[in-house]
Amino acid sequence: MSTKGFMPIGVSGVLDVSAPVKRQKGRRTGLVLLAGVCVGAVAVCAVLMPLVYFTLADLQTKVDKLSNDQVQQALKSHGYSAVVATDSLGERVDFQTAYGNGDRPRRDAGAGVRPPPPPPRTGAVYVRWGRESCASDIETLYKGVVGGGHYSHHGGGGNYQCLPLEDVEWDKPQAGYQHGSYMYGAEYQSGNAQFSTDNMPGGITNPVNYDIPCAVCHVVGRFAHVMIPARLSCPQGWSKEYSGYLMSSHHSHQSNKDFICVDGAPNLVQGSATDQNGALLYLVEAQCGSLPNGPYVNGYELTCVVCTK
Repeated sequence: MSTKGFMPIGVSGVLDVSAPVKRQKGRRTGLVLLAGVCVGAVAVCAVLMPLVYFTLADLQTKVDKLSNDQVQQALKSHGYSAVVATDSLGERVDFQTAYGNGDRPRRDAGAGVRPPPPPPRTGAVYVRWGRESCASDIETLYKGVVGGGHYSHHGGGGNYQCLPLEDVEWDKPQAGYQHGSYMYGAEYQSGNAQFSTDNMPGGITNPVNYDIPCAVCHVVGRFAHVMIPARLSCPQGWSKEYSGYLMSSHHSHQSNKDFICVDGAPNLVQGSATDQNGALLYLVEAQCGSLPNGPYVNGYELTCVVCTK
């Protein structure tokens, strides 16, 4: 048996480490060649990787610039002026759009180009009690009539509601009365000497027994609203929406109602002068003693103002 490539064993059976070892020349040569190839590959990668990286970065920059130029050109062709910003990966594009006169509808800016976002529509919402619509520069969400619980009932709701007149929707209604809670229309019961008659139709000067209209208003760009009793003007920095008189139910009625601010130049629901006596609204008067004398005067009708900011 050949002993080539093995370490010799002494006579005593102990490994002889002093004896020379014979190795195969072919195996050593292969290892040397393999090591040389690996070192060469590493050297080539070390040289080429920076070149590849900078080439790709330059290409991405050119693509981003071309994309931004296309977006700007498309926006200008649709009448917008915008600032477009993209990151190196193109993950986000932020637009700051100037619309000029009013809002413009979103239109397709072309394949591969994002249209600009619509302008913000957030804002404050309030009810304008006593008026059929909001101011001309304010969005009217809907028009309606004032409703509430009957003045003689002990239960039911304690607040007034603005009920829409159009697009009323029902879900599984049952004819007749089964549930014991009711909504009635509201009527003016006072105010002939205080309210302005400018918005009353047909020369009517006394609003008593007429149904009360209302409108729900949305003011874009404002985020808070407040009704201030006993005031006709708003604090500094706030915008006045309307002013009028504080109204609520009569003190002798069976159920309490909220105090609401009714417009000082109210509309009337035409053809509603019949005295139905559902939910009723009376002007609110100051009662001094519990209220401090000085700022308040016994028997004076309380004013109010609605403000937004």
